[in-house]
Amino acid sequence: MNAPKHHIIQFACLMAIVAAIVLQGLTHVVKVKPLYNYMNQPVTYNLEKLPLNKETYDDEYQLYLAEKAWQNTGFREFFCRCYNQMAYSCFGMTDNANVVKGKKKELYLLGNLKDVTGELLKSHYESVEEAKTDAQKNVEATLALIDTLQNHGTTFLFVFCPTKPVVYPEYLPDTYKNNLIDFSLADYYIELFKENNIPHIDFYNHFKVIKDTVTYPLYTRLGSHWAESTMPFVTDSILRKLEEMGGYKLPKVSYIAPNLTRDYSNQDGELEPSLNLLFPLAKPKLPRPEFALTDTLGADRPKLLVVGDGYFVPLLHSRFVDAFAYWDYWMYNRDIYSSRPFYNWKRVSTLFDAAEVLEDADIVLAIYTSNYLFNFMSGFTQSAQELFQKGTTSDQEAIKAIMESIKDNAEWYKAVEQQAKERGITVEENLYRNAEYVLQSEKIKKEQIK
Repeated sequence: MNAPKHHIIQFACLMAIVAAIVLQGLTHVVKVKPLYNYMNQPVTYNLEKLPLNKETYDDEYQLYLAEKAWQNTGFREFFCRCYNQMAYSCFGMTDNANVVKGKKKELYLLGNLKDVTGELLKSHYESVEEAKTDAQKNVEATLALIDTLQNHGTTFLFVFCPTKPVVYPEYLPDTYKNNLIDFSLADYYIELFKENNIPHIDFYNHFKVIKDTVTYPLYTRLGSHWAESTMPFVTDSILRKLEEMGGYKLPKVSYIAPNLTRDYSNQDGELEPSLNLLFPLAKPKLPRPEFALTDTLGADRPKLLVVGDGYFVPLLHSRFVDAFAYWDYWMYNRDIYSSRPFYNWKRVSTLFDAAEVLEDADIVLAIYTSNYLFNFMSGFTQSAQELFQKGTTSDQEAIKAIMESIKDNAEWYKAVEQQAKERGITVEENLYRNAEYVLQSEKIKKEQIK
């Protein structure tokens, strides 16, 4: 008996789909939108080829084949997005373990939630009393640092920033909302700063006070950093405080236009890409404000050194930095971003003239959110004092630091190993040669800039 024609058509369509998936997996001829990781970077795969031999024949090679097949499945990105969309729309679940969906479609970072529920506190301290004792020691170290900075003519300002669940706890999922703790390490630090007259700005509490009086949210539905609409206010607050403290004449902030749009900046829509959904999420219109710095004629142009977490990045991409002759941003007191090309994309630990950068700064601005207070100022209070005491790093110390940096970079270290093999020398000797070359190259570049 002949099968009905529609069965043949269904079978042909199914085979065509399977063939298309196989062909795409082999050739990747169709360009598809990549999946994004939690850092909003396209996911890339570099599966190292595993040879088949008697050592790998058992489970290892089978796992390798399974991983290779999974990575090269045709249109895998599309199927993943379909699954994620269904889980998000039907069950309120996200495939990204670092993002939690709250009420009214608010998205939160898991790390920020761990702060307000006390998980971070428990992971760092045995008790609240231990946390308070540590905070007191850190405040004493900050006072000592301020004295040192003042002796070098440098102004110090600390900015306390809130996270989204601190400002908008009402939208948290009930599982988190019911587990909020009473003790706030940020509030305790702010209390100590007030008692010791340490210069600071308390956005941590101020944002909670003004959130119901502003036209637009201080944190967007799809963001975890303060909204772009807050940048004129934050910029003006910091500049005015620095002006008051250091006696500088700094520019004023002039608000030009709100520029309402659904085209969100990376800052305001940062959590959406890593969800890897099939369809874009609904976005209410929000400001991407345009503002300018005025009264610049005759204004001072101090040199700025910032040490902080990622909350300075939005300011970095605003007009805020235009108020300074140049700026250096030591993110987590580790990675360097700078308006001066010579220093940009470096590591603090490998910067042979880090002491000189610190010495030249007119202003040291520390800017941290509450969940990074558990690693207070990323160790800057201690490392800055050491830089002042040691002065300029010796060549041998700089070479040693660069060698460690090369070891931390897997691709770079692998190239050093291959080069050592070609030269017939030890890896350690070649590592030293590479570090020495990097140091000398940096010195030449700096001299050329001068």
